[in-house]
Amino acid sequence: MNNILKFFAVLALSASLLQADLKTDMININNSMLELNSSISTVDLNSNTICASLLSQNAQAKDILNALVLVNENFSAPITLDEETLLLAENLFVTVASLSTQTSLLSNDITMIQANTDAIIFADAITAMLQLSSDIGEMGDRIGEMADNILIMSDNIGLMADRILEMQVIQSENMTLTQNTVLQTQTNALALVSVMETASYDVSLNTLITEGNLLVAKMTFVTLNPWNMSRELEDVQTDVSNYVSQVEQFKALLNADMDQSTMYINSDTLNSLVDLSIIMTSIGIVMDSYGVSIEASQLFTRETTLLDAMNSMLILSSDIGKMSNSILEMADQILLMADNIGLAADQILLTQELQSINIATAQVSILAAQQLAIGIIAANNK
Repeated sequence: MNNILKFFAVLALSASLLQADLKTDMININNSMLELNSSISTVDLNSNTICASLLSQNAQAKDILNALVLVNENFSAPITLDEETLLLAENLFVTVASLSTQTSLLSNDITMIQANTDAIIFADAITAMLQLSSDIGEMGDRIGEMADNILIMSDNIGLMADRILEMQVIQSENMTLTQNTVLQTQTNALALVSVMETASYDVSLNTLITEGNLLVAKMTFVTLNPWNMSRELEDVQTDVSNYVSQVEQFKALLNADMDQSTMYINSDTLNSLVDLSIIMTSIGIVMDSYGVSIEASQLFTRETTLLDAMNSMLILSSDIGKMSNSILEMADQILLMADNIGLAADQILLTQELQSINIATAQVSILAAQQLAIGIIAANNK
């Protein structure tokens, strides 16, 4: 008996140390973002140093991104949620929103040096500016994934449900602000570009669209009831996870090509990116219908079945969130690779606006699904 108690004591101590490390990582990442924010706000804007300054900030942003990825890759359960962890997560969302705002202000200020800057240097500065805004958008995505990981791996959601919902409101508001501000930064940069079509990715994008529409159709045909809820949601979770893998594979291809290639953007590619974001909106609509079905049948569903279903719902919403983030990031990557931005600028901006609207709609549905799951888990832990 004593050995068993010692074993559980060691497990509890191990979990406590891991959570302490997580908090330290969150503090360090937030401090790094604050330093980057300060660096951007105090940058010396002149034609001789602008590229070096922006490249230095790009390097800082990449380091922060790598740190966020490392934290997300090394999560381990269980995590016992407390006020400090949730507050640290909120701080990350607020800071990345502030960072995106500061970058947008910088993109406005760059216009002041355009007339006195060599065209090649200025083009390099615009490219660095676009990269910086893209990295900050991705920071927001990775912080959102971190929050989802904390939620999925926590062992006391029921006790902290009200506080979690407060955090999610702050998360939603600041993520929306970050996305909108990143879009504005890119709009500002594109407005300064005056540059003079390959469809090499169209087949892959069309495959993703076809598979995505099949996924939406399959999800739509699912009818949830007290007897099949857990099993059906687990199957949907698997299908969504497989599709996320396909999206990530295409994103990895873009990452590999970015190091050695540029591309002409054609209208088919931009239309495909909008179609992918429409698929996300459709998935969000299906998730809303799942929520209605769950609320209608929860009183008639066994507690174990209901809790298993809610666990699947949380993982499912997290995967959909990752997919949304990846689609936005792919659009940014294609933008960075383009060498005909000037000619395609109007359609690029329209594409980004439509994507932003569609992804935001999907994220509202994801948040609603998470709130429903948390509420049900909390109710069954009383």
